[in-house]
Amino acid sequence: MNKQFFTILFLLLQAPLWAQNIQGVVLDAKTKAPLSGTNLWLKGTQRGTASNAQGHFSLYAPAQEGTYTLLVSMLGYAEQERELSLQGTDLNLDTLFLQAEATLIQSNIVITAQRSLNQAFAASEAISVLKASDIIHNGSRSTPEALMGLTGVFVQKTNHGGGSPFVRGLTGNQTLLLMDGLRLNNSIYRFGPNQYFNTIDVFSVEQIEVVRGAGSVLYGSDAMGGAIQVLTATPQFSAEGWQFGGRLLGRYLDRDMEQTVHAEIKAANKKVAFRAGTSLRNFGDHYAGQGLGKEGPSSYRERAADAKAVFKLSNRAKFTLAYNGLFQSEVERYDQYVTGAKLAQFEPQTRQMAYGRLAWEGQSPWLQNLTLTASWQFAEEGRIFQRNNTVTRSNELDEIRTLGYVLEWHAQPLSFWKITSGLELYDDKVTSGGTNTNTETGAITPRRGLYPAGTNATNTAAFTAHQLNWNAWTLNLGLRYNQVRLAIKDATFGDTEITPDALVAHALLRYQAGQNHAISGGVYSGFRAPNINDMTSFGRFDFGIEVPSYDLSPEKTTTYELNYKYSSNKFQANVAGFYTALTDLVTRVRSTFEGSPTYEGSDVYKKENAAASFIRGTEVDFAWALSKVFNLQGSLTYAFGQNTTANEPMRRIPPLNGRLGLKFQPHKQWFNSIEWLYASKQDRLAGGDKSDPRIPKGGTPGWNVLNLRSAYQFKQVELQAGLNNLLNEAYRTHGSGIDGVGRSVWVGLDWKF
Repeated sequence: MNKQFFTILFLLLQAPLWAQNIQGVVLDAKTKAPLSGTNLWLKGTQRGTASNAQGHFSLYAPAQEGTYTLLVSMLGYAEQERELSLQGTDLNLDTLFLQAEATLIQSNIVITAQRSLNQAFAASEAISVLKASDIIHNGSRSTPEALMGLTGVFVQKTNHGGGSPFVRGLTGNQTLLLMDGLRLNNSIYRFGPNQYFNTIDVFSVEQIEVVRGAGSVLYGSDAMGGAIQVLTATPQFSAEGWQFGGRLLGRYLDRDMEQTVHAEIKAANKKVAFRAGTSLRNFGDHYAGQGLGKEGPSSYRERAADAKAVFKLSNRAKFTLAYNGLFQSEVERYDQYVTGAKLAQFEPQTRQMAYGRLAWEGQSPWLQNLTLTASWQFAEEGRIFQRNNTVTRSNELDEIRTLGYVLEWHAQPLSFWKITSGLELYDDKVTSGGTNTNTETGAITPRRGLYPAGTNATNTAAFTAHQLNWNAWTLNLGLRYNQVRLAIKDATFGDTEITPDALVAHALLRYQAGQNHAISGGVYSGFRAPNINDMTSFGRFDFGIEVPSYDLSPEKTTTYELNYKYSSNKFQANVAGFYTALTDLVTRVRSTFEGSPTYEGSDVYKKENAAASFIRGTEVDFAWALSKVFNLQGSLTYAFGQNTTANEPMRRIPPLNGRLGLKFQPHKQWFNSIEWLYASKQDRLAGGDKSDPRIPKGGTPGWNVLNLRSAYQFKQVELQAGLNNLLNEAYRTHGSGIDGVGRSVWVGLDWKF
């Protein structure tokens, strides 16, 4: 059987190259300089690419002859659409000239919403997009902080080395994190806010896409609030033999709050494209706004490395090999120090991923694209904790190894019918252990870790999604079956095995009125299977001790959504309204351990499917090109959450929040912006919020923060600078354990060669 499979695979890769090659070069219309990173996409297909450092591009069209539309877009340039007539021969477009215009008014090309290439305006789902250029120009210190102000996203920071994004009022393991199409959420992702999104190097990011409310059908468990996908930088082939390049970036935030050096190398020819990067970063103690000053210890160190190589096996097949890793050490838990800790650290905190992906472009309408991905992930989290006035220091270390396999295929059997289907398998192996050390005598006593010493979790799924187009109408239907198997071997609390499963679906209808207006609506069902963290945790969390719970069932959601989108060359706007009903929610309730309501001086809790709730809300954003040099952007996000079981507000619901930004770019080399971030007071508090030491008595006050940014490019070097919190506001994002940064200046230098 294996021999037959590889024989067929070999024949597919070596089959006659019937696909038609579209090639050319993209230049600036005024300066005639080559434009690197221009996006090119054959609308309605899975065929897209980007221009390389010399402006060259090469794109293989489907085998079917006919007329296609080529969309050419790049930040800061007027979009172009070219009608192409393909008659079975290669097509050379020679030179495409792009004309500079007001920035940020363009069609974002996204992948996550439908697991396929599409324009954000053409998608039925509510989507937020963040590009690498914005991340760099904003001086974003971390990947979570890069999301601050993004429509529909609110970032909570338990500690300086953390950052947990909320999407539609949900966070932690109720929001799915992805990287390059692969799940980052594993079976020990924690309930409530966590720090895992901060284990992605911000300099490896090419684009971040947030799909709000959707994701369970296409990506599985945990996408109850939505899915956040990080797409990492991909090298491009060269049309002129070997080409080499690189990048060196440095950044400094005053009072040693950040010291960063990042380096990249690139190499490419017609068959191979390679990129590698590394980051060395030190973060000193944090300084908050007026009257607060230094909040420490809150420092940590970070090292990161990533690499990606793309091999062109034929005109229809390519293979990608990628690695992405981040290593943090001595990550201080400031939130624990203010509540009586003598020592509290994540040590170490690491995440690594490697994957190989074979992508093949087929010639049949029933098999247009096929990808097969095999991945390996390894994560470890160490925790060191000691209370004041005690001699016992606890050390815990959790490790998880994940093997993943994803088969995905796309078809278009009829002109109006597109299909995306796939199979997934993720297998987790968890090890966990701990010790107690007497700091006076040095005596070390082994103890159970946060989880049992050996536990396995297997996540298997099959999904299919269908898009049907008829004139101005688009209907999206999807279905997924998912099963999770947890095998728990616990010498302390006993062995158990459960196999929760779920069948989820979505149905969305979109109507486009003319060229600029679109309205869509529909219903999603979602779920989150109980994981190893839910069922087996025995240890400390933010305000207590947690004991295992072996009788949990999946959390479920049903979301109803209505979206309106407007898009033109000068103005874009999106309005989304939603209502999410949540049932069988896992929540912590007071419990006992060995008959006592306290353990090691803390209250004892366990998890139960004890709540039904709802969240409703509205999200608004716009981008308006006021002139050729001024661009105004804004967003507003509102969510109201109610625990109907307890007749009280849901925990940690973000307040009304938003962003208003004005960008001034007198010419392409000079970028300037002023940004206003704001949040209202949040005093709708659940009982758990009122006992949470991170939330002030009476609720979290509202705040307003002004930030200034500027960057100037001189040939290959860009100088960057920013002023954070111009008015030195003392503020805290709701639920955070550390305050926002005070007035501070950062400077950066970015050299691309």
